[in-house]
Amino acid sequence: MSVPTFEPRQTHAYPAPAPHGPAHRARRSGGRVLAASVAIVAVVAAAGAGGYLGGRDVARASVPAAAPAVVPAVSGAAVNAPAILAKIEPSIVTVRTRTVGVNALMEPVAEQGTGTGFVIGADGLIATNNHVVEGAQAITVTLRDGRTSTAKVLRSDPAADLAVLRVNATNLPVAPLGDSSTLKVGDPVIAIGNALALPGGPTVTEGIVSALDRTVQTDAGARLQHVIQTDAAINPGNSGGPLVDASGRIVGINTAAAGDAQNIGFAIAINGARHTIDDLLA
Repeated sequence: MSVPTFEPRQTHAYPAPAPHGPAHRARRSGGRVLAASVAIVAVVAAAGAGGYLGGRDVARASVPAAAPAVVPAVSGAAVNAPAILAKIEPSIVTVRTRTVGVNALMEPVAEQGTGTGFVIGADGLIATNNHVVEGAQAITVTLRDGRTSTAKVLRSDPAADLAVLRVNATNLPVAPLGDSSTLKVGDPVIAIGNALALPGGPTVTEGIVSALDRTVQTDAGARLQHVIQTDAAINPGNSGGPLVDASGRIVGINTAAAGDAQNIGFAIAINGARHTIDDLLA
């Protein structure tokens, strides 16, 4: 089954006098910027396969040294969105990128993108989606206190759609990480991110866990396993932002949404993401 989806990274295009460096693959049609697209060619429930779809056993995922202790998700609890936002917002960042590519007429065009990330290390380590920063000539991170810093990609894994950035900052508030293995279908969650790159702080949307252990394979080559499906609205700009449980702990990283359906979004389970991030940093 093929389900058209998009990777929710907000983009804007501006004319560029000349390309700087190798031209990047255009994500445009008729000179207009389109949201980065990805086709889901497989969406499979793992329940019929014993709950495991291959790859690493996320139940044994290790936690980066900078991360706080894991606290299980609170199943069936009500969501106090204002309290959760107050707890986690200090660790959420805005990720802005600049990439020079070409349009359909082979003219140079500067594309500016906006995504989301969260602090995983007090010494300036940021987690986000790989597709948010892939191919960018310049990356800027804005912290919740208003500080802005140039960022560089420390490590990335396109297959897992994860990237670790470093900014020149210290004593940052580290995001509280949860345990995605304790999630149940129907548990309440909220998605936080810079939807549509609107000013004034992150957008918060509320929903539930719609399904667990999805496997999605993108046309960019990423085969994402143990993915959380949610009906919390995920829009352009949400990429790399957290999916948070009722206790205010991050249980997923918002990554993709179904383009021809309503309220079908996907988040990388945090246990698998911790394993990948730990490998990248090692």
